[in-house]
Amino acid sequence: MAREQYLLHQGEETIHSEDLKRDPQTPKDKRANFWYYHKWHVLIAIAAILLASLFLYDLFGKTKPDYQIGLITKYQVDQETINTMQTTLAKYADDKNGDGKVVIEVSNYAVGMADTNQQVAAANETRLMGDFSDYSDMLFFCDTTGYNYIQEQGGWDTSHAKMTVPKAMQLQKNTTLTANMRLLQKSGDKKYETHKTYWDKSYQIFQKLTAAAK
Repeated sequence: MAREQYLLHQGEETIHSEDLKRDPQTPKDKRANFWYYHKWHVLIAIAAILLASLFLYDLFGKTKPDYQIGLITKYQVDQETINTMQTTLAKYADDKNGDGKVVIEVSNYAVGMADTNQQVAAANETRLMGDFSDYSDMLFFCDTTGYNYIQEQGGWDTSHAKMTVPKAMQLQKNTTLTANMRLLQKSGDKKYETHKTYWDKSYQIFQKLTAAAK
């Protein structure tokens, strides 16, 4: 009986041992304990907030461009060059959406990167096809790879393809760009007149750019 009492008391002492509780005693210990058990919850919450912020910025904060113009190339073009192209093209565009500003957005689709970064190339190709389907871009500046990519799918207006691009709009990597207008098909396009108006205005930007370079 004495032995059982001894074991019983010993168990109680073990169960209630202060050493096994390991409660944090300082603010630093409490923060460390919280981070250990909840870090993934915190990181996921931060990621969700960032994604929501980006979505709201795109929806409400980002200036809607008057024109979106495609730049289809083999390699990714640096942002400084894209900014210069946008500024140049804006000189020959009008305020199509009536917000008091002329904004040109040059969208770079680097579709020839499969040998170096397949994921980036696939993402660019998906984005290009999405914008092409939405008629977001009517005018495209293309290197040989970019031109062939759309040509293989019969997407160019052959009467307005491989047009000479002024030197001021050329890239600085021994890459020759051509200007190309996408193909519009009246049959089956319920918004053909709207798309044709956008097509005409986009082509006029290129015409004014070319005339200014002469």
